[in-house]
Amino acid sequence: MQARHLGVDARSAILVIALAAALLPVTALPAQAAPRTCTVSQATAVWDAGGSDVQASGSLAAADGTLTFDQGTGVLEPVAPSGSASFDGTLAYTSAAGVKTTLSAPTLVIDGGKGALLFDVQPEGADQMPQAPLATVDLRAAAVSESGDIVNLDGVGAATELTAEGRDVLWSGAAGTFDLTVVATCTTAEPAAAPAGDEADAGGTGILVPVVVVGIAALLAALLAVGSVQRRKRNSARSAQPEPVVDPLP
Repeated sequence: MQARHLGVDARSAILVIALAAALLPVTALPAQAAPRTCTVSQATAVWDAGGSDVQASGSLAAADGTLTFDQGTGVLEPVAPSGSASFDGTLAYTSAAGVKTTLSAPTLVIDGGKGALLFDVQPEGADQMPQAPLATVDLRAAAVSESGDIVNLDGVGAATELTAEGRDVLWSGAAGTFDLTVVATCTTAEPAAAPAGDEADAGGTGILVPVVVVGIAALLAALLAVGSVQRRKRNSARSAQPEPVVDPLP
């Protein structure tokens, strides 16, 4: 049985399919969203800290066991939320252990539903403890709201608890609730321009793909054409052979 060969119509169909694949537009991957940065423009906190005879300075105030933190700055990520707000000022008092102590550089760290109050702690006659966590804040009920480029974080009546460090260096009063208001302004960074080399590589790749596909299609068509020519030669040679003469029976 002779093998069947692709005819002209089949070869034409192969070329059409290859050319169509080569000319298909290359769809670029969607660009990733530019990162957004939210800068705290105003942070205010009121803590019922329970401390008496506390002397405050800077953006901090103390009255009747309540500490007020004002004019805080920092960063805030609305998702979660997370970030921090730092305040300028000091608190001076005598600790429960009878040691004169100064707290400075208060920082509120926000991590989802958890918060922490950090201070630089300077006990008299001892080394400073930088950014020691003195209390935790339960921010699970804090609410995040957005309006345009403005993000607000509000927490009212959040429970606080002194850490081991806080119980060692703070006053003897019990820690109470914590109210927080944070306002942040968000900006979106401009996407960075692609380097010239990357653009050239992308353009070169876009041109190379159709050329390779067309080349493969042309090679396939050439191989089919060679096979067709060889088949015709074999048929012509077979036709040129003389027919055998059959001797009559005696």
